[in-house]
Amino acid sequence: MDRALAELRRLGASGCVVLGDPSYYSRFGFKAEPTLLLPGVPEEYFLAIVFNGSPPSGKVSYHDAFSAKV
Repeated sequence: MDRALAELRRLGASGCVVLGDPSYYSRFGFKAEPTLLLPGVPEEYFLAIVFNGSPPSGKVSYHDAFSAKV
């Protein structure tokens, strides 16, 4: 995670979001952002880290490529 976050910073990203276990990701600085919403997911598992600027806000969706097609 540290290397991935360092690379995002190097590339100029403003931050990053993850869907995962807060007890794991919080050690890297991720936290739930009440201004972000991923429908159908409990807010405590949708986490963000901000590298610079203000925390993001809005409704988030993943690209269709990440949806399971059975």
